[in-house]
Amino acid sequence: MHDARFDDLANLLVGYSIRLKRNETVLIEVFDVPDEMTIALIRAARNVGGIPFVQNYHARVSRALALEASDRQLSLIAGHELARMKKMDAYIAVRGSNNITELSDVPAEK
Repeated sequence: MHDARFDDLANLLVGYSIRLKRNETVLIEVFDVPDEMTIALIRAARNVGGIPFVQNYHARVSRALALEASDRQLSLIAGHELARMKKMDAYIAVRGSNNITELSDVPAEK
């Protein structure tokens, strides 16, 4: 069932918070949020002529990656993320949580 609150929040974020314009790029990063929210953000960006890019993160997957990540791997990820971010005009992140302690055993330096 469609929840109009997702559309309302997406329109507020796109139209007011970042004031996305036609042909501007926006990176939308979502962390453990309902797909409906992500889709609402994509629609809102497209409705104003923006070009949305989406990265969908899941804490369980991030935990598995981070627990055994080498310094080289983390450095490569950081470089990739920086290059991608430099190509964007705007950024939206929405975070949720299915399990607030999912990353509690990942060392802080990771």
